[in-house]
Amino acid sequence: MKVKPPERPASDDHSTLEWIVSLLFWSQMLVAASLYGLVALSPKLASYVELQGEHLKRQTQLVSLENHIHELEKVVESLNDDPRIMEELARLDLDAARPDEKRIPLEGGVTLQSRLGQTVHVPDVGRVWYEPFLKAFAENTSLRVTSLAVAAVLVVISFTFFHPSQARSFHSGWKNLRAGFSACVTRYRGRSVR
Repeated sequence: MKVKPPERPASDDHSTLEWIVSLLFWSQMLVAASLYGLVALSPKLASYVELQGEHLKRQTQLVSLENHIHELEKVVESLNDDPRIMEELARLDLDAARPDEKRIPLEGGVTLQSRLGQTVHVPDVGRVWYEPFLKAFAENTSLRVTSLAVAAVLVVISFTFFHPSQARSFHSGWKNLRAGFSACVTRYRGRSVR
């Protein structure tokens, strides 16, 4: 003996479907608005990110130069206080040796170099992770046009098929589709495949 599950009232089915149709409508509208916003704002955001990266690079360079200036001020102070340091730096710059001094030749990478010719190293400042994505939407015209076309199609589909006022017709179409599918299943259920 087969027991049928209790049937839900049609109004409950209809309210669930209204909720689903409304969810589909608003999710498509959200995607369309996001695409439009991405196309409209990406050039401005890309230039902002580029300027922010340039500012950070300049700030890093400024701090590095300030540190270098501080080191050079210490060197000047020690040169003024101790004449032996000035003598030693002059000997290094001129590659001069005292008569009683013996020199051991070393490789270029391990020799003591004068501070006069040093350049300031500025570290590379990394980019933000979404910068290539923004640049693609800011500069690629075909991507921008395609995104706007997709947004327009989503808006048309949303208002045509998924507008909350269309829930009744969507419900009747859904009901007919389910009835047709169930008729096909019951018709061919008893037959075996040969």
